[in-house]
Amino acid sequence: MSNAHTTGTEGEPEIRKTSDRLMVILGQTLLDEIEKAEKDGEDIVTWQFGALDALTKQLSGAITAIVTMLKQLGMSQRDFVVFRQRVHQQLEPAVLALLNAELARVGAQVAVPWPPSEERGGHA
Repeated sequence: MSNAHTTGTEGEPEIRKTSDRLMVILGQTLLDEIEKAEKDGEDIVTWQFGALDALTKQLSGAITAIVTMLKQLGMSQRDFVVFRQRVHQQLEPAVLALLNAELARVGAQVAVPWPPSEERGGHA
């Protein structure tokens, strides 16, 4: 990108192209890792929910970064991590509720492997 600060409709096709490419890369990497785990006899449901949790954390981090940039909060790294964790805590129940609704809609008898309030490590 020649101008890092391109805004409006002028930069949108370039941004969309980059976004689409990154989504393909992330999706393919997740599929590759899940296929490897399946070949190794690992629990695929755990991998699927782990991928969902990691993506939820990634989304909360991205939202936090955007809020930080937009509001020019100048947060310390520690404050940023705390804020990201709070955003994740807000997003996770909604993601799990949507997942449960979709599972119920198709008649699946699978329980989400963790309650939304359970603490887990990592800040990917």
